[in-house]
Amino acid sequence: MPTHPSVAVLPQAYRSPLALQTLRHELVRLTAWFNHLTKAGLTSLQQIHQRHCDAYLPVVSAGRTNPSQPVTPGTIAGFVLTTQALAAYAPLLPDAYPTGFRPWGDRTAAQVAGYQRPDTNQTPAVPDDILRPLLAGASYLIDTISPHLIEEASRARQTIAHRNGIRSSLRVEHHPLVIAEIERYITAGTPAPRATPSGVSRRLNTGWDASDPLLTLAHTSFAKDFLGLSSTQRDLERLRPHLEAWVAACGIENPWCRGAAAVPRADNEEPVPWALPMNHFALDSMVFAVISAAYYLTSALSGMRNSELAELTHGCRRSEDRTYGSRHWLDSRRVKGEKFGGVPDSWVVIEDVHRAVGAAEALGGTELGDLIFPGADNSANRYTALWDWVNGPHGQHLGLTPIPDGPVHPRALRRTLALSIAQRPHGLLAAKWHLKHVSVATTEGYTARPGGHQAAFLAEGQAEEEAEHTRLAVAAYPDYQQGILPSGRGARDLVTAFQSVDLSLAGHDPGPATVADDRRVEKLLKTRAKSLHIGVANYCWFTDPAKALCLTMAGTPNASEPLLSMCDSARCPQATHHPQHRQAWADHAENTRAVFLGNPRLSAPESQRAQQIYERSMRIVESIDAAAAGEETSSAQ
Repeated sequence: MPTHPSVAVLPQAYRSPLALQTLRHELVRLTAWFNHLTKAGLTSLQQIHQRHCDAYLPVVSAGRTNPSQPVTPGTIAGFVLTTQALAAYAPLLPDAYPTGFRPWGDRTAAQVAGYQRPDTNQTPAVPDDILRPLLAGASYLIDTISPHLIEEASRARQTIAHRNGIRSSLRVEHHPLVIAEIERYITAGTPAPRATPSGVSRRLNTGWDASDPLLTLAHTSFAKDFLGLSSTQRDLERLRPHLEAWVAACGIENPWCRGAAAVPRADNEEPVPWALPMNHFALDSMVFAVISAAYYLTSALSGMRNSELAELTHGCRRSEDRTYGSRHWLDSRRVKGEKFGGVPDSWVVIEDVHRAVGAAEALGGTELGDLIFPGADNSANRYTALWDWVNGPHGQHLGLTPIPDGPVHPRALRRTLALSIAQRPHGLLAAKWHLKHVSVATTEGYTARPGGHQAAFLAEGQAEEEAEHTRLAVAAYPDYQQGILPSGRGARDLVTAFQSVDLSLAGHDPGPATVADDRRVEKLLKTRAKSLHIGVANYCWFTDPAKALCLTMAGTPNASEPLLSMCDSARCPQATHHPQHRQAWADHAENTRAVFLGNPRLSAPESQRAQQIYERSMRIVESIDAAAAGEETSSAQ
């Protein structure tokens, strides 16, 4: 403990408590160091010299599973740091390094390993071809399947608990009741219950004939469910003629999810049973897969860390109805960077996340305070289970799109969400979920708890948004240099800004293009980029609220941000159109032509309005094409 009196006085000791996972890594590295010293023939830390440390470096630089593939410098730095940390705690150790000795002297672990901490977040976003089927499948399982599964899983839990509590056995006087029940099932055409594969294997191991028609019959479960009594092998033989008649007439089928209600398939909306008949092991696997779907949907749409998802418990959800809509919270604990056990924290989330956690809550344990995602620290197991289920026969029966191979974990999903909010309105998440809602929820979470981890996620998203806007502004400058000009009423001001960049660069010595030139352009355009707001089919350069058409129409001329939902970029003096916006306007024109123009059901005024919309869209397309060719365009569109 850093606060322990004996540790607190050590000048080089750790000052922040380490998480359990970090301590486990420290133990692994410490064990590797001591094993290396033992192989070198050393019996005491007093015998160590720098040559032993230098010999250790190639050992930890080779991969454990594949020695031919070197490990990353960051991993090597971790091993070096552990060996150096022992010197900091020398006064407390019965066996320590020689006085004044520290592995690699004054060099830091990063310097020894050649590791340079990156200035930016290096976690890659989840690729779109993986993210799309993952989120679509998770959303389908939560919204369409979980209501039925919750009911079936609850019934299965109650039935199995009832069976486990039965101690009495079936007697001869009960056989007429069993025979009557069998005949009723035959009349109703109800299949007999199927035994689990493990039960069938046990029977074969005890001498059952593989051709026995009752080999796969779960006769004990049938007796327990009907009379609350356990059936023996002797009862089976006495009832064999009736049981064989049942199997011959109705067959044998797994007991759970029989007669499942129809739901629309995910791909074509054709009605299919929400589940195929299954045994209770397969039902448990389905429950785990759907809970995992809730886990990954929550991670992808909230930005919560894995450690915070692991702290969600039954009863963590809160909601409040307000005049402008409902607000939802998840109560968790903040673990990263906090003392052992963490501190309470809350996240404001959108309704989709609230509903997903509710489904996981209903499918898991029932006691208040039980973990909703137990063992969430091993998220790889959850993803494997979800991947196998979606790509397996059950998922394909429901029409779910198979998920390609590739790594997915909460850290990558958090990064993906931050980038998606920063780069909205384009991208997959923006198409499925209104990211403005996610952004608003995150902002409210920051307001409620300024020191919480949702504030850190908001800051990460805002930094990415600023970087994205700078990137877009800088990307438009080379287009301008190549004669690909913006169009729209705001094009003149933007071109003027680019010309001022030209003048600034002209003051420097001419020479070949360098990275320094790119940084100089970025610096010059950074102020302009701060005014950029990204619309679906235009850029809004919000430099003067008084000129914003949307604010004028809304009667809020002093607002600090534009109202992009009210944007009329064809008439706004601060809007520009670029080549990347052409397809949106072309699609809008084509849809207007196909759906409205020539439609006999439209009135004359409606037809005239549709014609005007079509013509305006085509004018914008033509102006984008003309500007891309370097031609002057009229500001009036």
